Amino acid sequence: MRRVILATSASEGAESYGHLMIADALDRARVPFWTRATTIRNAAELSQALDRGAVDLVHFTDAAAAAFAPMSREYAATASLFLDSPPLSSRARDDLDLVDLTLLEAEGLVEGLNCQTSVIGPCLDVDAFDPAVTTLPREHLASVDDESRMLLALGSDDDVEKILAELSDEVAAACNIIAMCSAEGSALLNSPPRIIALLQHAEAMLLGEGSHFHPQISLHAAAAGCPIIDCMTSDPRDWADEISSMHNEWRSAGGVPRFPDEDAIARVRNTNGLRAYGRALEKAWNAVARQSALER
Repeated sequence: MRRVILATSASEGAESYGHLMIADALDRARVPFWTRATTIRNAAELSQALDRGAVDLVHFTDAAAAAFAPMSREYAATASLFLDSPPLSSRARDDLDLVDLTLLEAEGLVEGLNCQTSVIGPCLDVDAFDPAVTTLPREHLASVDDESRMLLALGSDDDVEKILAELSDEVAAACNIIAMCSAEGSALLNSPPRIIALLQHAEAMLLGEGSHFHPQISLHAAAAGCPIIDCMTSDPRDWADEISSMHNEWRSAGGVPRFPDEDAIARVRNTNGLRAYGRALEKAWNAVARQSALER
């Protein structure tokens, strides 16, 4: 069993989601053959933890914590950057240059970095989204819901009226589109249960060219088994036809909720679920630890 020190610049109780996620993965044995030695919060604690020995790697869960590492070190070191990480200062980028590998949640985070990087992807607790595991009642959406109409979620900041204008009058009248990025949508979706309830009960997620409600909204929708309709095609008739076809099926079924897309849920679980993320961490940490051992 290999041991890793987690390093964060946050005080206890104020850790980032990314730090807590990695700590939880280690504590629940989701990173095969790795366990957490300790968590440190400053350079002095790191030095003391290393002096106790039997540590194979130090992982910095935020860029600011990478400053704890001295210019010259004799241990393997990795770091993580997440989509919600604060903007990097030039000092933080210089500190990341000193680690062996920085694991990125998304490709776009590589901009401005000179260090060795690897895109590990996001981690998602799929059980929280999967209707078969955690079913959230439609009552979470009561203030905007209308069960006599087909519920759709708009995950980008495109104009609802523009989308409705491409549909027939019958289909448009039957659609209840919740614009997640609007002021009304943001006020409604002010908690994870409400967001997940919308994804579980919507007939489809519509995505257009505007910025998205969340960087990983497509992944979240898939984890809830919610189909996605791409409204970014050059010909709006393409997605209008998809909505119309979905409406026909919804009407023929008597307006009952759709069956969740179990294949989509399984794909997300296999690529970005908690165990999948743990295996990705194991692979990255093993490679760095082996290379460090060879160099020593």
